[in-house]
Amino acid sequence: MTIQKQEVHVTSTSGEPRGIEVIEETFEPSGLVFAVGGELDIATAPALRDRLDAAIKAGKLNLVIDLHGVDFLDSVALATIVHARKELPEAGKLALAVEPGSYPMLIFESSGLNKMLDLVETREQAIALVSA
Repeated sequence: MTIQKQEVHVTSTSGEPRGIEVIEETFEPSGLVFAVGGELDIATAPALRDRLDAAIKAGKLNLVIDLHGVDFLDSVALATIVHARKELPEAGKLALAVEPGSYPMLIFESSGLNKMLDLVETREQAIALVSA
């Protein structure tokens, strides 16, 4: 198992520093977990999109996005996740670990994406789902 941590800092339109933290953790077979913390929005989602695109181009077929550390997400974050799902090859799988009752879960449910994406409660459940 390999773990790589990256903090992505951006500046808001008002000049305030903002950021997300993305920790990557590999698992077999050909899997990668992205544990995300902070606010995932128009300013920070492109950094996650770049990481997801790079993983897919590197041949990672089983992706997990752990959103337990995310306090806020917007439509750009949702588009980033949907984009990753569409970019995966046919054999690829994507699952999201989202805490029930959380703000991110509310956004997935209100957008209807909870019916299109695989959402589970824990990182372990997500890894098991994409590894099956």
